[in-house]
Amino acid sequence: MSVMKSVFQNEWLLLLRNKFLAVPVLANILYWGYVIIAYEIQPIHYEERAAVFYQSFIWLLLLNLFIIGLFAVYMASKDRDSYFEQLVVTYEVKNGEWIVGKWLITQLYGICITMITVVVQALWFIVTPTPIGDWFKNIFYVFMQMEGAFFLLISIGFLFAHLIKSMLAYLAIPAILVLSLFLPFDYAGTAESWDNPKFHLLTPFDFMFVETPYDGIWGIYHLFKNAMLHQSAIILLSVVVIGLALLFFQRKRRSHKEKKLIPILITIFLIPTAVLSGARFMQYDQALHQYIATGKKYAESFDGEGDYNEWMNSFYEEHKDDQPYEFSMEKTNISVELQAEDYINVQSNLKIKHNGNESIDEVFLTLYHGLNIKECTSERTVSCSRSGDFIKLHLEQPMKPNDTLHLSLQYEGNVLQYREDGYVEQAFIKNDRVYLPKEAGWYPLIGKRNLVIAREHDNLYAGFELRNARLVEDFPTEFTVNMKQDQKLPLALTIPEISKGTFQGNSQYGLSLIGGKFKEDKVGEIRVVAHPESVNGMKEVIGRYQQSWSFIEDWLEVQMSPSVIYILSDNYYYLTRDGVNHDFFVMRNEYVDDVEIAHELLNELTRENPFDGSQDFSVFYDALVWILLDNLHEQDGFLEWYKTNVSDEGEILTRVKLLQDYAEKGTEPFKAVLQYLFNYWAGLDHKQEFDLEAALKQYEGKSKQ
Repeated sequence: MSVMKSVFQNEWLLLLRNKFLAVPVLANILYWGYVIIAYEIQPIHYEERAAVFYQSFIWLLLLNLFIIGLFAVYMASKDRDSYFEQLVVTYEVKNGEWIVGKWLITQLYGICITMITVVVQALWFIVTPTPIGDWFKNIFYVFMQMEGAFFLLISIGFLFAHLIKSMLAYLAIPAILVLSLFLPFDYAGTAESWDNPKFHLLTPFDFMFVETPYDGIWGIYHLFKNAMLHQSAIILLSVVVIGLALLFFQRKRRSHKEKKLIPILITIFLIPTAVLSGARFMQYDQALHQYIATGKKYAESFDGEGDYNEWMNSFYEEHKDDQPYEFSMEKTNISVELQAEDYINVQSNLKIKHNGNESIDEVFLTLYHGLNIKECTSERTVSCSRSGDFIKLHLEQPMKPNDTLHLSLQYEGNVLQYREDGYVEQAFIKNDRVYLPKEAGWYPLIGKRNLVIAREHDNLYAGFELRNARLVEDFPTEFTVNMKQDQKLPLALTIPEISKGTFQGNSQYGLSLIGGKFKEDKVGEIRVVAHPESVNGMKEVIGRYQQSWSFIEDWLEVQMSPSVIYILSDNYYYLTRDGVNHDFFVMRNEYVDDVEIAHELLNELTRENPFDGSQDFSVFYDALVWILLDNLHEQDGFLEWYKTNVSDEGEILTRVKLLQDYAEKGTEPFKAVLQYLFNYWAGLDHKQEFDLEAALKQYEGKSKQ
């Protein structure tokens, strides 16, 4: 032990004298200083401090891993390269004392960089409205992610420095980083057929998330427990690896005690490593299995008729849920008990109205198949049957037009659902967070509806491509919801809360429930549900949205302004955005520029991709973009703007010039012709047949009448 202490002290003095080793430390301090100052000097903050921190943290961690790994190889091999090691072998120094002393000083260097990050995070997060428990969890999460990764990479550096007695040992570090992090670092939630996502567990830090570990109002809590499992296994594995390095170093100099003790220590640490690794693997394997089972349940395959590429491109358009249903859900009164570990118990009373013209003796409801029905009764004689997500109500006495049916439905079950190859929880009920989107089918929907749209896809590991369905209601529903929960979290629904735990209101969108760290505020009459730190910034963005919504409503006479807006992270924004309507809107917790606003609102308005349609529609779509941008901030003339921002090709400009003649007459004439073109396009049964020149000729003919 005294020899190890001497080695440690000597290496510590050498470390202090090496000026180059101060560069990474200073670089970390300067980098975090830049990130914090750049954020704090902004007059309006669109993102939370934690969001900015974790976005920067991942990139800096990758750089630090590279530096620490190279430093570990240097520490393990520098004495051999300087021939000092040949002198040391003549001393009475045990392998363990010599190597472990150097290993500990290298670990100390890694801890210095870790502590810089942790201290910066701790001090910066103090100014956020974060409870002390959450503050500690975030710090501990970062410490374990960094220190676990450094711990392992340093041990690997020592092992390879002893196995490869040349400069090639340095190449082992970038090779390991590339092999372990290349695929998950570029991960977007859909692994290719050759990329088994289970192998993404083989990383020096827990990387099982898409883009960033931070999830807005839910923080890092969806990752915390699993990351602790992963990093605990990594730390134990590090001890095993450094034990292997001791076995391979100067075998002739190993003492009798070392020959016996080192294999025993490796075995002792290998057992809990296997146990923790197995637990982490089983957790993700269960999530991936549930995701794959969901996709296989819904996935449709190509029937061989027509062109495959055309089927691929049109598949989701054919499942837009835009077919009218002759029944409506007039009232939904539900009492919801949210229990721990994703379990829900619901008593619902439904009022269903027949809006058709003929008597019908069958009514369909949609409810997530994982929820078990305990009771299905009505004042009418009715029998209930279940097939997957669909509940079939068979009436002994047919319902006549304008008849109503009162139904009592009690059900319970587990609502946990996954998306993105099991990386993202689609629906969950936890102690620190709750999310039940409408697309999870957690309450009865009228009609026979697809909760999920999936198609077979041979190039993806899961064998299918999956997304949430777009569930659009034909009629509004009067909702009353009573919430009971074990978690005591603040909750928000797409209808307002009228008293503690009771929500009531009319909505044509439906119900999406969230619980977590959020603040509810208002922009005009619009309710805004967002993380407390991002509320003010997002209110500024919503003000620009509102300006465009009001402009479209006055101009095209269509409802656009929502009654409620949720500010969610990218993961949940992308999952939900296709299902929103004018009652409910979802935004990301970041700055949105005017061009994004224009495109997002037009995509909602037209539900068409301008790049998939004809050039005529593309030009018309861009004209709508220009008029919205001009309403927000005055733009250059339409033709000049088009040449600068879209295209300057001659062929398509001939169509642009058809509209330019109207733009030159002024904003109001241009708005009038675009309004006519919008109504003309909306009235077409086959939107791909839109003909700009023909529509303008009709407009001219009508304007002369």
